Amino acid sequence: MSTSFYQLSKSFYKNQLQKEIEYRLAAHGEIVEDDMTAHTLHHVVLMEKRDPETFFIIMDQEFNLLEQNYPVSEQQLQSYRKWIQEKSNLGETEFIETMARHIPHIWSFVPLTKDEDVLGYLFIDQDTGDFNQAQTKLLYISIIMALLTLLLSGLITIYLSKRLTAPLIEVRNSTRKIAKGDFDFSLVPKGNDEITDLIKDISNMASQLKDYRDSRQQFLSNVSHDLRTPLTYLKGYAAILKDKPHSSKDVMEYSKTIYSEAIRMERLVNDLFQLMKLDEGKFKIEMRETDIVALLSHLLQKVKLRAKEKNIDIRFSSNTNPIVAMVDSERMEQAILNLVTNAIHYTEPGGCIEISVEKQPHQLILQVKDNGQGIPEQDLPYIWERFYRVDKARSSVSGGSGLGLTITKQLIELQGGVIMVNSIFGKGTCFIIKFDK
Repeated sequence: MSTSFYQLSKSFYKNQLQKEIEYRLAAHGEIVEDDMTAHTLHHVVLMEKRDPETFFIIMDQEFNLLEQNYPVSEQQLQSYRKWIQEKSNLGETEFIETMARHIPHIWSFVPLTKDEDVLGYLFIDQDTGDFNQAQTKLLYISIIMALLTLLLSGLITIYLSKRLTAPLIEVRNSTRKIAKGDFDFSLVPKGNDEITDLIKDISNMASQLKDYRDSRQQFLSNVSHDLRTPLTYLKGYAAILKDKPHSSKDVMEYSKTIYSEAIRMERLVNDLFQLMKLDEGKFKIEMRETDIVALLSHLLQKVKLRAKEKNIDIRFSSNTNPIVAMVDSERMEQAILNLVTNAIHYTEPGGCIEISVEKQPHQLILQVKDNGQGIPEQDLPYIWERFYRVDKARSSVSGGSGLGLTITKQLIELQGGVIMVNSIFGKGTCFIIKFDK
């Protein structure tokens, strides 16, 4: 840009200087051609007495000197004559290097004519000192502009590179920590660009990996605990039966305990196996038209005896009959059975469980509501996690495997539904399942 500016400015000044000289010669030529007397010639020469380095000469048709503003040597005059003779009779302007390492001069002449006859010549030899001074200033300005531009560009480049690389370095260091298993760090995204999006994604990834690590550790802890307890019972009672004589009553009690613990282990292993298949995407869902009212009526027969043992009243209602929906009947029954079983478990004797299904124009809503213990508000977001238990001190003896709600949620979502929960601690819980039609 600086070079272009300098070249354009230089060309502009040269053109302007050339036009000015040619305009002066043309104006003087018109005056002299109208009245080529000694008085007119002298008056025109006086007008050109400006700079001593500028020579204005009037010659006749034989190149003899008629008037001049400043004295000119014969050698110079010969150079002027020779140059004019070499040019056309129409006039010419040219920048001339009069001597080495010196300011160039501009030479220009116009012929004086009358009735197409050449009467003489007007000639100007003007040095370009003022032009060269302006040219030098332009050169300095261009150089300064270039240096300032380079300096400013350098500062901007350093600033932008630091601004761009700083978050990238932070991201690099964070990914190295993630690779080493350290997820306890925080990235604070600033701005609204691709790097900010990358930082947010890495932060989310680190958070999810941390949750996964913690849940995995909790998973291993719970599995080891839940398997260790029944194994201890099995081992202990089996040793008692093996080493000591017992009455038939003792054998029956010990056998019942062994059987009960074996059932617990089987249930836990089945839940783990089912969850593994859900995670691997190997769980098959067979969707078909199913009467939800009939399905729930059949399900209530399964839990009727258990509810009666705790003196819990189970009520069922629907706004129409039948209510047909596209679901996997077996998996649907399994999911709702988990919810009803939990409701029975956490509802005190004398309580009530309400099961309802409602058909709306564009939605099917199913609810399982109890007036049992309820879930504390701070625990609600985590009840769908594996092995999460509201009562941290509760073992699988009283609280199941901790996988029931996780499996239930995945089964509902695999069938295209959503499950939500509302609960008030001490007053009860309501699970809501929705399917869009």
